Amino acid sequence: MAITPFVHLHNHSEFSLLDGACRMEEMVDWAVKNSAPAIALTDHGNMFGAYDFYKAAKDKGINPILGCEVYVAPDSRTDRQKGQKPYHLTLLAEDMVGYQNLMKLVSLAYIEGFYSKPRIDMEILRAYKQGLIVLTGCINGFVPALIGPDQNQAVANLKTLIDIVGQDNVFVEIQNHGLSNEVEAMPDLIKIAQEFNLPLVGTNDSHYLTQEHHDMHDVLLCVQMGKTRNDQNRLRFDNQFYLKTIDEMHQVFIDYPPEVITNTLEVANRCQVKLDYDQSIMPETSVPEGYTEMAYLKKICQEGLQTQVETVDAKMQDRLDYELSIIEKTDYAGYFLIVWDYVNYARNQGFPLNTRGSAGGSLALYALGVTTFDPMEYNCIFERFLNLERFNPPDIDIDFAPEHRDLVIKYLVDCYGEESVGYVAAFNSLGAKQAIRDVGRVLDIPLSDVDRVVKLIPSTPGITLDEALEEVPDFNNAAKEPQNQEVMQFAHELEGMKRHVSIHASGIVLANGPLTDYVPLFKDKSGRIATQFEFKTIESIGMVKFDFLGLRTLSEVHNCLERIHLRHGIELALTDIPFDDDKTYAMISKGLVGGLFQLETSPGMRRVIIQLQPDKFEDFIPIPALYRPGPLDSGMMDSYIRRKIGLEAISYLHPLLEGALSETYGVCIYQEQVMQIAQDLAGFTLGEADVLRYAMGKKNAEMLSDLKEKFVRGSLKNGVEEAKAVEIFEYLEPFGRYAFNKSHTVAYAILSYQMAYLKTHYTREFMAAMMTGESAYSEKIMKYIAECKKLADFLRTEIKVLPPDINSSDTTFTIDGNDIRFGLAAVKNVSENVIEGIVEARSDGEPFSSLQDFCERIDSKLINKRAIESLIQSGAFDNVGDGHRAQDLANLDRVMKAAQSAQQDRDKGQISLFSEGEETNFFAQIELTEVEEWTYDERLKNEKEMLGFYLSGHPLEQYGDLIEYYTTATSQTLAEHANGTEAHVVAMIAESRVVTTKKGEQMAIVVLEDLEGTIPAVVFPDTYKTSVDLIEEGNVVWLRGNVGQDRRRDDDETQEEVRQLQINEVVPINEVIDKMTSAVEISIANEDLENRVKLDQLNQICNANRGEYNLVLRLAAPKFGEIIAQCGQRFNLPYTETITREVENLFGNGSIKPSNRTKRNGKQSKFVLSSW
Repeated sequence: MAITPFVHLHNHSEFSLLDGACRMEEMVDWAVKNSAPAIALTDHGNMFGAYDFYKAAKDKGINPILGCEVYVAPDSRTDRQKGQKPYHLTLLAEDMVGYQNLMKLVSLAYIEGFYSKPRIDMEILRAYKQGLIVLTGCINGFVPALIGPDQNQAVANLKTLIDIVGQDNVFVEIQNHGLSNEVEAMPDLIKIAQEFNLPLVGTNDSHYLTQEHHDMHDVLLCVQMGKTRNDQNRLRFDNQFYLKTIDEMHQVFIDYPPEVITNTLEVANRCQVKLDYDQSIMPETSVPEGYTEMAYLKKICQEGLQTQVETVDAKMQDRLDYELSIIEKTDYAGYFLIVWDYVNYARNQGFPLNTRGSAGGSLALYALGVTTFDPMEYNCIFERFLNLERFNPPDIDIDFAPEHRDLVIKYLVDCYGEESVGYVAAFNSLGAKQAIRDVGRVLDIPLSDVDRVVKLIPSTPGITLDEALEEVPDFNNAAKEPQNQEVMQFAHELEGMKRHVSIHASGIVLANGPLTDYVPLFKDKSGRIATQFEFKTIESIGMVKFDFLGLRTLSEVHNCLERIHLRHGIELALTDIPFDDDKTYAMISKGLVGGLFQLETSPGMRRVIIQLQPDKFEDFIPIPALYRPGPLDSGMMDSYIRRKIGLEAISYLHPLLEGALSETYGVCIYQEQVMQIAQDLAGFTLGEADVLRYAMGKKNAEMLSDLKEKFVRGSLKNGVEEAKAVEIFEYLEPFGRYAFNKSHTVAYAILSYQMAYLKTHYTREFMAAMMTGESAYSEKIMKYIAECKKLADFLRTEIKVLPPDINSSDTTFTIDGNDIRFGLAAVKNVSENVIEGIVEARSDGEPFSSLQDFCERIDSKLINKRAIESLIQSGAFDNVGDGHRAQDLANLDRVMKAAQSAQQDRDKGQISLFSEGEETNFFAQIELTEVEEWTYDERLKNEKEMLGFYLSGHPLEQYGDLIEYYTTATSQTLAEHANGTEAHVVAMIAESRVVTTKKGEQMAIVVLEDLEGTIPAVVFPDTYKTSVDLIEEGNVVWLRGNVGQDRRRDDDETQEEVRQLQINEVVPINEVIDKMTSAVEISIANEDLENRVKLDQLNQICNANRGEYNLVLRLAAPKFGEIIAQCGQRFNLPYTETITREVENLFGNGSIKPSNRTKRNGKQSKFVLSSW
């Protein structure tokens, strides 16, 4: 006898975040395997996975039942009373109307009812009841939860459900996981169902796929709750909450009425949602009467192109016509008009913007003014952006200054209505590293042990555990260690599961009507409303995402242009900047790239720029594309540089490649070049070539196999031998994976160059704007201060960065004469209100004359003692009154007390008996008590505490000679050292944290600070034992270490390289000369080599001063280059001030210095000198 079918109607996927552990594909495959005609998705409170589940089920011939286990507020959804736990209720969509109503319900639960959980109430269920089937829920359900505690209320709740959705649409849900409260409740539930003539339906509250996944689900729950697995006081599921087979479900309900099984099929047969998104979702745009959207787009593109270029030739017209034909076929005219409209709005408001990505390949967008360069001039391909062969929605990424981004989005809301505009969800999944960290924490494994394993995984975006195991032998070995095997097992099982939901960094969607007609919504903690579907799903249902990116760089550019206008009266726009400015290229070629977008990311980038010596914009374009892991690791970048400067011959695998690769000296850099080669060599259309480019980038083996065969066939038709065609394809394949989108790099190169021009010609305005924009990042400010010093040689004028000043500083960094003045907002403990009070108090034009004058004129309600202390320590009072910093700080209490009394008298109308009507203070000027001034180091320490870095000096400045003679790296040059190589630095211990290893040994994680920035470092146990007293914050030391693995530190728009130093030796700074000096070097110029008198005097100095250091002579001999002469032992010298003075009197300042054998540079001729 055939078994009665059973359909699972209550199931949680991974979109029940950190609660459900079923992947949707696995759920659908389970239904196929178990011959289930349908299966439901009822995630907790959301529909995040609804559409993807629908597609996955439909693709496998399974009926997808779309539902949600909603949370129900005990009373009103707007109540926010503590202790009121929401009930559960299972809602299933019967048809499209029900699906849309379900979307509205879960949306309102987030937008109006969120309180710990997204909650509905009976009011909105009544409003959106049509098309819904209601199951009464699990043991925490709207009815079952009250069966024991409040039977009358349980009955009342059931009556309410019947009243709202109708008798035929309510099913009493029963579950049997073997839990005592379920067993107790079921008889009453069955009885109530009979009393109200309601059907029963059996479900299993499935949270994981099979019983074997119980432990994995338990770990996931611990991740959600922040608990360890051995915590006895936590929520636990037993091992029955899985997708049971049909036989198992029959056994579960064997003692219950048969209808609990048969009704699952009835419900499944009733739930027949057919998602149809054939209708237009894009909102209609406003076009002039008599025009369609397409006709109007053609009109404004034609007019715009004639404005953008002097002459529209036939080739350009054909390109525009072709692009417009593709836009018409893909029905995206409305999309282009919407983008054109909000870009126009932004430009009319004076907002700087930058269009990045493949959109730069569109001549139509250039004609519309959305992009800023002619794609034909730079060989950018439209098909990389939009084509019929690879039909993806257009993707126009536009950068706005963060403060302008929200204003442009608000403009869209004003145009299309608040209900029709929303953000887009983004789901964060458990990556390889995060999975190990989470599991390690749950299993209560020491963090240091977990970190040791995690750090073995490469930082490659998206790398999986399996890939890491294959690529990194050390990680593979660590994974096999007994203590790590359980972690790895669970991490493998959890890897890739959704961890939490956030909002996409840039995506905005528009709809033709309320968004909830098409998608469910949620609200994040900041109040932003977004679709519950991520952008790929949004595209699948026919919606198009508009990308609004916030780029802080544009805020800084905008700030710079405003400063130029205020200081020089020039209305300069970025589009006014010429691209043939020699001085700009000269500055860039010297590596002065601090503050330049995409170019300041690392010392390595600067080195590449110096090697390339760009002297025209075309040289500038490849730089961002070349300085990336792929080109660096493959040697492609080095080959490009050698070919450009003539050190390597330019060659091609076949003459037909020259057309695509000649602009980059035969090196394949851009994705567009891959596409062009496919067209030139194999006869691909550019649309087909883009499919090839896509397949290479995604490493899609199946697609590549077919495309390789087509590529070879096409190449044969063009006279290319088969072996050569295969060779070229295999040459292109890896390049296709890390080749760069040329349209993208042109757009960024333009912005980088424009900033370079501003920096060259309006240096003070530019650097002040950059420091203002980066004022929250002290290390960036340090770099920009150092950059100002470097610029002095190039500009032949000094640019000082002056400390904050109570009379001169504004909120932000400002230009003070020819220097840059620190802004008060960068001083710790000084609020915006305090700054406003300071500016207002001096608005009468009278500068503050003393600390007391300041305290008397500033409203005491606005400023507190802590803020004034911070200003004093930062140096803001250095130019006010006669007191020094220590004196001002010591007398502050007395001064503030006197000032407050004076303010109170003034407020009461009391004035001095001797004022003759003037409002002078009764209190005379307080004479400051004398105290000892701070030492130089104390002054700097306090300054750093308030500003985040040293400004008026640096503790290392006094060690300039030691740094020059005894170091091989700085914080700015360490990135140029290969991993594993040795480096020597002089630095201050800025931070030190002692940790204990698994073996119980102590080691230190430190941050080193030198004159140019900071270096992360680690001091392992053996070294730490011998240098524990030296590894203390504030100590200045010499360190020897090995350069560690490259790490990447992300900010909002760049990836900045960071090297770690693994310390092997630490030497106190005052012992460096004695311990590290190997010789004394004396440099003798060519003219002095012929001066016998001076040489004899040097001989006399050597004879009179026997010492421990070998003498090395650096002899400048023009015919032979520099000659290094190692003198015999009888010439050994000490290194003393007396010797230094005597030698410098002979051969000039700097002619003698200690020699550190690690500091050999360049090629010299060397010999041993035994006499002269």
